[in-house]
Order: sequence, then structure tokens, then C-alpha cells
Amino acid sequence: MSQSNLQGSYQTFFEAQFLDNFAYAGFATYQTRLPTRPDMEFDLIAGIRPTFGKFAFDLGVLYYFYPNEQQVILPGGTAFSTKNSDFYEAAGKMLYTATDSLTLGTNVFFSPNFFGTHAISTYASGTAAYTLPASLFPFLPESYAGGFSLSSELGYFFLGAAKNSATGFNADIGRFTSFKLPSYFYGNVGLSYTYKNIVLDVRYHDTDLTKAECAAFSGDFRQVTNGEISKWCGDAVIGSITFQTSTAAQGIYAEPGGFLNLFR
Repeated sequence: MSQSNLQGSYQTFFEAQFLDNFAYAGFATYQTRLPTRPDMEFDLIAGIRPTFGKFAFDLGVLYYFYPNEQQVILPGGTAFSTKNSDFYEAAGKMLYTATDSLTLGTNVFFSPNFFGTHAISTYASGTAAYTLPASLFPFLPESYAGGFSLSSELGYFFLGAAKNSATGFNADIGRFTSFKLPSYFYGNVGLSYTYKNIVLDVRYHDTDLTKAECAAFSGDFRQVTNGEISKWCGDAVIGSITFQTSTAAQGIYAEPGGFLNLFR
């Protein structure tokens, strides 16, 4: 599901690591274009990353904050969105290094208040990543040929019933009525290229949500205001460019001739 109305999105991430990379804390920002029009998504993240041989674990907590949201009110005064989308989530991840080239993983995310809807959510998935041999790219210098990898993820999102201002308050029973959010399969597969601390990625994403389920899930109000069917869910090819640096590794800045030498 697109949180940027199928447009580009700037993202930033900062992380501090402690106790020889065992514990971490950080934050992330995402440019969003949601129905409630928040300024952005701001995430707070903390957790631990224990390792046991070929197994690496990540146990963390995430808090998703959407500042300055505006509730969507339809003509006639009917609320069409929640007033507050903020929520927290617990995450558990495991990576198994099967070989030098193949990594397998599992992920589980749980929240008692998904996207401010008070719906219980659980997302479980499996991942696989395979580093392609450099011999497949004989036309590239040896130092550049070993950075290609294929990776994929397949998961299922279990969602409960939403109960908030958008579903309506029933005075007869003294509480908000509930609306069952659609659960769905999600998957992606893509090719990435890593050179030191620059990652280029092209990835195909898809779900089995129908257009009607997508409209209910996303809260895309265009379906009501001008009769459009939400296009925020479904198949999409997404490209990303990621640059990261750390105090422990100079990355491209250690290149002879500096950063610009990469593009000569």
C-alpha cells in the first residue's frame, strides 16, 4: 500500500549502537501523502540484536508518529478517517546465514492499535537473499562485480476490527461500532546492487487486495468525493537509492580521488 500516493518519497534514518552493536536506538522520517495529511511519518526505534553463530536476531519496538494530522470529514459531517494514526509496534526478526551467498529470514510484527484504528494487527513473513557470483558480470571491474543480489519476501497481514471515530459511535451500546479490516498476502522480489555504502534497488511489490478492499483499508477519500477507486494498493515496481554512512566506515569517501572518482 502506497503511503505517498504513488509518488516519490524522501526518507532519512539515524541509528546509534551500543554495547558492541548489541543494543540500538534511532529514528526515521518518511515523506507521506496520506488522507489525514500529516507533515510526515516520524518513527522512533529501539531494540537489541543478539547473535548466535549463523543466527542473528533483532528484537525491537517502533513508535509511528504522524504530526499535524487533519481528520477527513465528509460533506454532512461524517468522519471518514481516524483523528490520530499514531501507534506502536513490537518487532521480532531472525536471519540465518545458510552460506556465504544465501541468507534466510523470518519477521513478525504485532500492534494492538494498527494505524490508530484500535485493530489488532500481526504481520508474519519469510525472506531470502542471494548474492550473485561476480562471474556473471565479466564486463565489470572485479571490485564492482560482486555487489548484485536477488531478494524476496512473502508474508501475510492478519488484521482485526477497526473501532474508532471513523467507524462511528453507537449510542445504544455506548461504544464505537467495529469494521473488519481486510487481511491480505503481500510479497516482493527485486534486484539490488551494493557498492560500499550506496545501494540501488529495483523491486516488484504486490498484494491480493481487491480494489474495494484497498479503498476500505487505505481510507482513500477520493472514492467518496469523486467516485475514484483507490489505486494505492496492488502491484508496483519501485526503485530506490540509499546512501548511508557511519563513524565506523568511510565508505565511498575512502575511494582514491574521493567521491567524484566513482563517476569518472
